[in-house]
Amino acid sequence: MFEYMEYNIAPWGREIVIYFFLIGVAAMTFVYAAAPSVFGNVFGGVAKSMEPFQKIGLLVSLILLAICGPLLIMDLGQPSRFLYPILYFHWTSPLSWGSLFLPLFGLCIIGFYFGLMKGNQGMMRLTGILGSLLALSMPLYTGLDLMVHQTRELWSNPTIPLLFVILSMSSGTAVVAVIQLQRGQLNELSVEFLHAFLYLALAVTFALFLAEWVVLNYGTGEKQQAWEIINQQFGFKYWGMTFLIGILVPLVLVALPKLGRDPRVLTLAAVLSAVGAYSFREVLIYAGQLTQINF
Repeated sequence: MFEYMEYNIAPWGREIVIYFFLIGVAAMTFVYAAAPSVFGNVFGGVAKSMEPFQKIGLLVSLILLAICGPLLIMDLGQPSRFLYPILYFHWTSPLSWGSLFLPLFGLCIIGFYFGLMKGNQGMMRLTGILGSLLALSMPLYTGLDLMVHQTRELWSNPTIPLLFVILSMSSGTAVVAVIQLQRGQLNELSVEFLHAFLYLALAVTFALFLAEWVVLNYGTGEKQQAWEIINQQFGFKYWGMTFLIGILVPLVLVALPKLGRDPRVLTLAAVLSAVGAYSFREVLIYAGQLTQINF
């Protein structure tokens, strides 16, 4: 009943998977770096605990953003295609918005760093707020890039943009936790801050994973075909790397009352969640290109 021909798939390869992953990491890394200025009044001391991370966090975010540009150009095949969505801007195109958000996000990172060096709290707060909103838009637009493909039902799902935002929270937390642990600056307050974000991200990811499982099992014919493809070709990545290693194990670790707040355990859980975040995107992107029903 279910048939598909691989020569008809869209040629999205590893470059776009890495791009989607790194753009989310860059976004969340900036949010953590800007947290003392943006969220200090809301979260208090726990947000202020990110102050030692600000300079290196901004640098890491800018480097990751710089890597994302060439990856996107490589995926498009020709450098001139990168300019097309900007020069011929379409209000309804997520790609056009994403091409616009990338340089604006970079300007916010530079602006925040300049304000930090000058001790200009007003500039830091302004660029921090704008940059955080743009950071939210980064994984959001990549999810929308998939969702607008109405002929591919695995992607045509309103939960995909939300899922990509949540996965970015996990992978960004992993980068921050590893850096701060290596620098010996993962103190009690910063652990509390990272723990809250990671716990929330993993819990929501777990819920979305189960929701996707239900939809794929009891949805339309193409969704069931996608489920068959996932289990046949991506079973280890989906169940092993994504669900077991990337969601279930880290969720159990952070849920433990005392152990989950140990800096090393928290960092381990965050790194495992980042593995799952990459694997989840990879499976969705690859499997979504294979579904093609022929009755």
